Amino acid sequence: MVTNVSGCFGRAVLWGLAELGPVEPSSGDLSLELGVSAWMRNHATSLEEARRMLLEMRERIMEAGSLDGATEPVPLVGRSPRSDVLTLISYVGQLLRRGAAHAGCTPTELARRVSAELPEPASSAIGA
Repeated sequence: MVTNVSGCFGRAVLWGLAELGPVEPSSGDLSLELGVSAWMRNHATSLEEARRMLLEMRERIMEAGSLDGATEPVPLVGRSPRSDVLTLISYVGQLLRRGAAHAGCTPTELARRVSAELPEPASSAIGA
């Protein structure tokens, strides 16, 4: 049985990033990496699923924040699934803040808008 848990993972990421605030990846602060690990584990999400969801979240944040896709940087991925997820999670956190500023709202409000657009997990969609 295949279960789509990416919706739960996506919501956890959005709310977690909004609450965590800016984290400088080169500062030695491991809270972002620890958060990603916990979100993935709590929602049984593989690195591949996380990478796919983070790329989808990028599109949805740009749309909800009215950001121009032609001028928004594209994160470089492809080196390894683990590195990709770490790069993307940092990027999505920054994008969430840029999108919120552009939309004139808080990162929490933008996270709320985007999370409403994420797909429901298959298990809750069928009432299981």
